[in-house]
Amino acid sequence: MSTASLIISVISLVIAGISLFLTWWKNVKDRRYVNDKELLEQLRYSLELAYDSLAMENGHPANDRLRWLTAARHIARYRKLNNELRTTLFKNICEEHEEYWRNRIYVLLGKIEDKGFYEAIDPRRMVHETIEPRSAAIVHSFSVWKEGKVDPLDDMSFEDIVSKYKLFSPSHRHFEEFIRAKYPQLVQEVPGNDQ
Repeated sequence: MSTASLIISVISLVIAGISLFLTWWKNVKDRRYVNDKELLEQLRYSLELAYDSLAMENGHPANDRLRWLTAARHIARYRKLNNELRTTLFKNICEEHEEYWRNRIYVLLGKIEDKGFYEAIDPRRMVHETIEPRSAAIVHSFSVWKEGKVDPLDDMSFEDIVSKYKLFSPSHRHFEEFIRAKYPQLVQEVPGNDQ
């Protein structure tokens, strides 16, 4: 075997190895994408189930021990499954769903009028019961903005938003009047506003 044949064989082997690696890597990424897509659907559904477990048809939270335990379990599973997401795209989409359901649960919990809510009579058995403290803590903790989480609004300045979208135009005059009356210092900071 000549030196040229040996070099060609080595180059062919290296190219085959690179091709095999790239094919393997693409398959891994494709599998992550498919897995994350399915996982995202389950995560969204878990949050929906948590909310539905708590919300009554009249729009108020249920003061039923079992319903709070169920909601807390859905939230706990959501938190555990959320750590399994691998792709940035699906992590970002999941944060959007979480923000939506966090707000819905926050609003729901805001309808609790006093501490007596957490104690009830189980109508099925006519016995006094209280909502389990740990389940209540999990539900309440989900409704709170995560400490250390970056707020996407921090990347936008009021002045840039108003300028970019021309919010001080006639079609947004009520908004402009509100800002001028309530926050006159902000009007001065918007480029192109001499008034």
